Amino acid sequence: MIAFLKLIRLPNLLIIAFTQYMIRFCLIQPILKLSGFQLQMSEWEFALLALATLLISAAGYIINDYFDVRIDNINKPGQLVIDKGVKRRVAMAAHAVMSILGVAIGVFISWKSHILLSGSTLFVLSVIGLWYYSTSFKYQFLSGNILVSLLTAMAPFMVALFEVPRMITTYNEQLVAQNSKFGFTSATTILLWTGAYGLFALLLSLIREIIKDMEDAEGDSEYGCRTIPIVLGTKKAKWVAAFLILAAISGCAFAQYFLHEQLQEKYSTLYFSLLIQLPLIYILYRTLRARQKKDFHFASIMVKMVMLSGICFLFLFRYLISR
Repeated sequence: MIAFLKLIRLPNLLIIAFTQYMIRFCLIQPILKLSGFQLQMSEWEFALLALATLLISAAGYIINDYFDVRIDNINKPGQLVIDKGVKRRVAMAAHAVMSILGVAIGVFISWKSHILLSGSTLFVLSVIGLWYYSTSFKYQFLSGNILVSLLTAMAPFMVALFEVPRMITTYNEQLVAQNSKFGFTSATTILLWTGAYGLFALLLSLIREIIKDMEDAEGDSEYGCRTIPIVLGTKKAKWVAAFLILAAISGCAFAQYFLHEQLQEKYSTLYFSLLIQLPLIYILYRTLRARQKKDFHFASIMVKMVMLSGICFLFLFRYLISR
């Protein structure tokens, strides 16, 4: 059981679930309350949405490890699970069951949310994308990094994608009035905020993918992968990562300014500075100075911590707009 939990990356799955629940209760719900609106998805429906996301994510981790056995035997021999803790046929069966269940639940929730075609397509394409990432895209220049980053960005945005259509159906007249008076609606605000979180997740995920590619360059090179550090060299890959880190820092600065102008408070600025921007600057320094695998591994872990800090900011956000 422990080996299987390691295979499906249980800590990562918990972070995904935490992210979606934070978006629901600390971002969308407070924004709705400002207009006297309520969440439209019931708790059990949202739990199913989160479950579908987790099942497909877990299936993606399994199939990735399944096809990475030879490479991982070089990059991280002490962390192999396939063939050592979990048999190949068990892993493949678990991938199939989780993928089918995830899509089935996703189709049901899409129907309940009145977005059957677009919602179902999203779940199906996620499963297909993760399969092709593991078998093909991850060995190609940049395409695998972009695909994983896009799928990561979808986790927070999906919460709004499944909530907003129901909200528009229920509060259509009030939203029209809001648009006439303010030029934007609660629905627009929710989509903009979740879109911003999705973009932040995309940037940080792309940064982390490039750093991990530098960490795993030895094994990837042995089996013909065309990752950024292999094609461009580690030095240039570092500068690509540095550019993306600077872009993330700039995005946070814009968010700081926007929040200060809208809420007239200093707490968000302090939070962004201490728990997001300063760690990103440190990651930039450690990445440019990295020489060994352990250096890149440390930078990769730091990026994950910054992602978690970004999500935890929503605790403060909920407090600030509910005052």
